[in-house]
Amino acid sequence: MRPKFYILHDIPGRLRLQVPALRDNPEYDEIQTMFSSLQGVRSVRIQPLIHTMLIQYDENEISRNHILRYVSLFFHQVRLDPFDDIMIHITPNIRGDLFRSLIAGALLLLAYIRKAPIKRPDALLYGAVIATGYAVLSHGTTNKLRHPDILTGVISLVSLGPTNMLHGAMATWAVNVLELLHEARVSYYTRYLV
Repeated sequence: MRPKFYILHDIPGRLRLQVPALRDNPEYDEIQTMFSSLQGVRSVRIQPLIHTMLIQYDENEISRNHILRYVSLFFHQVRLDPFDDIMIHITPNIRGDLFRSLIAGALLLLAYIRKAPIKRPDALLYGAVIATGYAVLSHGTTNKLRHPDILTGVISLVSLGPTNMLHGAMATWAVNVLELLHEARVSYYTRYLV
Protein backbone atom coordinates (compact mmCIF):
# COMPACT_ATOMS: atom_id res chain seq x y z
CA MET A 1 0.00 0.00 0.00
CA ARG A 2 1.37 3.41 -0.96
CA PRO A 3 1.73 6.00 1.78
CA LYS A 4 -1.12 8.51 2.02
CA PHE A 5 1.13 11.42 2.98
CA TYR A 6 4.74 12.55 2.95
CA ILE A 7 6.49 14.91 5.34
CA LEU A 8 7.79 17.88 3.33
CA HIS A 9 8.94 20.17 6.16
CA ASP A 10 9.22 19.46 9.83
CA ILE A 11 10.34 22.15 12.23
CA PRO A 12 9.21 22.31 15.84
CA GLY A 13 5.68 23.71 15.93
CA ARG A 14 5.18 23.54 12.16
CA LEU A 15 4.55 20.54 9.96
CA ARG A 16 3.95 20.56 6.17
CA LEU A 17 2.59 17.38 4.62
CA GLN A 18 2.04 16.33 1.01
CA VAL A 19 -1.31 14.52 1.04
CA PRO A 20 -2.27 13.05 -2.38
CA ALA A 21 -5.56 11.84 -0.85
CA LEU A 22 -6.70 15.50 -0.71
CA ARG A 23 -7.24 15.23 -4.46
CA ASP A 24 -10.07 12.74 -3.78
CA ASN A 25 -11.53 14.59 -0.79
CA PRO A 26 -12.61 18.14 -1.69
CA GLU A 27 -14.11 18.86 1.76
CA TYR A 28 -11.15 21.07 2.68
CA ASP A 29 -13.06 23.26 5.14
CA GLU A 30 -14.25 20.25 7.10
CA ILE A 31 -10.75 18.76 7.20
CA GLN A 32 -9.30 22.07 8.41
CA THR A 33 -12.01 22.37 11.08
CA MET A 34 -11.49 18.80 12.25
CA PHE A 35 -7.69 19.14 12.63
CA SER A 36 -7.98 22.66 14.09
CA SER A 37 -10.21 21.26 16.83
CA LEU A 38 -7.38 19.13 18.21
CA GLN A 39 -6.02 20.54 21.45
CA GLY A 40 -2.67 22.20 20.75
CA VAL A 41 -3.21 22.74 17.03
CA ARG A 42 -3.10 26.47 16.30
CA SER A 43 -3.95 26.48 12.61
CA VAL A 44 -4.38 24.23 9.60
CA ARG A 45 -4.09 25.44 6.04
CA ILE A 46 -4.74 23.27 3.00
CA GLN A 47 -3.39 24.12 -0.44
CA PRO A 48 -5.76 22.24 -2.77
CA LEU A 49 -3.76 22.75 -5.97
CA ILE A 50 -0.61 21.13 -4.63
CA HIS A 51 -2.36 18.84 -2.09
CA THR A 52 -0.48 20.01 0.99
CA MET A 53 -1.46 20.63 4.60
CA LEU A 54 0.36 23.09 6.82
CA ILE A 55 -0.24 22.36 10.50
CA GLN A 56 1.00 24.80 13.14
CA TYR A 57 0.88 23.50 16.68
CA ASP A 58 2.06 24.11 20.23
CA GLU A 59 4.74 21.55 21.11
CA ASN A 60 3.86 21.78 24.81
CA GLU A 61 0.29 20.63 24.20
CA ILE A 62 0.55 18.10 21.35
CA SER A 63 3.48 16.23 19.86
CA ARG A 64 4.40 15.89 16.23
CA ASN A 65 3.87 12.12 16.46
CA HIS A 66 0.32 12.55 17.74
CA ILE A 67 -0.49 14.82 14.81
CA LEU A 68 0.99 12.29 12.39
CA ARG A 69 -1.12 9.54 13.97
CA TYR A 70 -4.29 11.63 13.56
CA VAL A 71 -3.43 12.36 9.93
CA SER A 72 -2.65 8.69 9.39
CA LEU A 73 -5.96 7.60 10.86
CA PHE A 74 -7.93 10.26 8.99
CA PHE A 75 -6.48 9.28 5.63
CA HIS A 76 -6.39 5.56 6.53
CA GLN A 77 -2.63 5.42 6.56
CA VAL A 78 -1.07 2.12 7.49
CA ARG A 79 2.53 3.27 7.73
CA LEU A 80 4.58 6.41 7.24
CA ASP A 81 7.11 7.11 4.53
CA PRO A 82 9.85 4.40 4.83
CA PHE A 83 12.61 6.95 5.47
CA ASP A 84 10.49 8.60 8.14
CA ASP A 85 9.96 5.22 9.87
CA ILE A 86 13.67 5.23 10.63
CA MET A 87 13.94 8.89 11.62
CA ILE A 88 10.53 9.66 13.14
CA HIS A 89 11.94 10.26 16.62
CA ILE A 90 14.92 12.35 15.51
CA THR A 91 14.74 16.13 15.67
CA PRO A 92 14.85 18.04 12.36
CA ASN A 93 18.26 19.55 13.18
CA ILE A 94 19.87 16.16 13.68
CA ARG A 95 18.09 14.87 10.57
CA GLY A 96 19.73 17.64 8.52
CA ASP A 97 23.11 16.85 10.07
CA LEU A 98 22.69 13.17 9.20
CA PHE A 99 21.75 14.08 5.62
CA ARG A 100 24.88 16.23 5.21
CA SER A 101 26.97 13.44 6.67
CA LEU A 102 25.37 10.95 4.27
CA ILE A 103 26.34 13.14 1.30
CA ALA A 104 29.90 13.46 2.62
CA GLY A 105 30.06 9.70 3.14
CA ALA A 106 28.92 9.07 -0.44
CA LEU A 107 31.61 11.41 -1.79
CA LEU A 108 34.24 9.73 0.39
CA LEU A 109 33.13 6.33 -0.87
CA LEU A 110 33.37 7.49 -4.50
CA ALA A 111 36.83 8.94 -3.89
CA TYR A 112 37.99 5.79 -2.14
CA ILE A 113 36.60 3.42 -4.80
CA ARG A 114 38.22 5.46 -7.55
CA LYS A 115 41.43 5.79 -5.61
CA ALA A 116 44.57 4.84 -7.46
CA PRO A 117 48.00 5.74 -6.19
CA ILE A 118 47.42 9.48 -5.81
CA LYS A 119 50.44 11.69 -6.22
CA ARG A 120 48.39 14.88 -6.26
CA PRO A 121 44.88 15.30 -4.87
CA ASP A 122 42.20 15.93 -7.51
CA ALA A 123 38.82 17.69 -7.51
CA LEU A 124 36.86 14.65 -6.25
CA LEU A 125 39.19 14.19 -3.32
CA TYR A 126 39.06 17.88 -2.43
CA GLY A 127 35.27 17.82 -2.79
CA ALA A 128 34.99 14.80 -0.47
CA VAL A 129 37.26 16.40 2.14
CA ILE A 130 35.42 19.75 1.94
CA ALA A 131 32.01 18.03 2.20
CA THR A 132 33.24 16.11 5.24
CA GLY A 133 34.57 19.29 6.83
CA TYR A 134 31.27 21.08 6.20
CA ALA A 135 29.26 18.17 7.62
CA VAL A 136 31.43 18.12 10.72
CA LEU A 137 31.45 21.88 11.30
CA SER A 138 27.76 22.47 10.55
CA HIS A 139 26.32 20.68 13.56
CA GLY A 140 26.41 21.49 17.21
CA THR A 141 26.04 24.76 19.05
CA THR A 142 28.80 24.47 21.62
CA ASN A 143 32.49 25.13 21.10
CA LYS A 144 33.02 23.38 17.77
CA LEU A 145 36.76 22.94 18.31
CA ARG A 146 36.09 20.58 21.22
CA HIS A 147 33.93 18.15 19.22
CA PRO A 148 35.44 14.65 19.02
CA ASP A 149 35.12 14.58 15.22
CA ILE A 150 37.06 17.87 14.86
CA LEU A 151 39.83 16.60 17.13
CA THR A 152 39.97 13.31 15.23
CA GLY A 153 40.21 15.15 11.92
CA VAL A 154 43.03 17.43 13.06
CA ILE A 155 45.01 14.56 14.61
CA SER A 156 44.47 12.35 11.54
CA LEU A 157 45.53 15.01 9.06
CA VAL A 158 48.61 15.95 11.09
CA SER A 159 49.71 12.37 11.66
CA LEU A 160 48.93 11.01 8.18
CA GLY A 161 50.14 14.02 6.21
CA PRO A 162 48.54 15.80 3.26
CA THR A 163 48.98 12.88 0.83
CA ASN A 164 46.63 10.77 2.94
CA MET A 165 43.81 13.34 3.11
CA LEU A 166 41.25 10.69 2.20
CA HIS A 167 42.14 8.55 5.22
CA GLY A 168 41.98 11.55 7.54
CA ALA A 169 38.61 12.60 6.14
CA MET A 170 37.27 9.05 6.50
CA ALA A 171 38.34 8.85 10.15
CA THR A 172 36.75 12.25 10.81
CA TRP A 173 33.56 11.25 9.00
CA ALA A 174 33.28 7.98 10.97
CA VAL A 175 33.60 9.79 14.31
CA ASN A 176 31.06 12.39 13.08
CA VAL A 177 28.53 9.66 12.26
CA LEU A 178 29.02 8.05 15.66
CA GLU A 179 28.55 11.40 17.36
CA LEU A 180 25.38 12.12 15.36
CA LEU A 181 23.93 8.70 16.21
CA HIS A 182 24.68 9.38 19.88
CA GLU A 183 22.99 12.81 19.65
CA ALA A 184 19.97 11.20 17.97
CA ARG A 185 19.70 8.65 20.76
CA VAL A 186 20.02 11.30 23.47
CA SER A 187 17.46 13.45 21.64
CA TYR A 188 15.01 10.55 21.54
CA TYR A 189 15.36 9.79 25.24
CA THR A 190 15.10 13.41 26.35
CA ARG A 191 12.24 14.25 23.99
CA TYR A 192 9.99 11.20 24.29
CA LEU A 193 10.89 9.24 27.41
CA VAL A 194 11.37 11.99 29.99
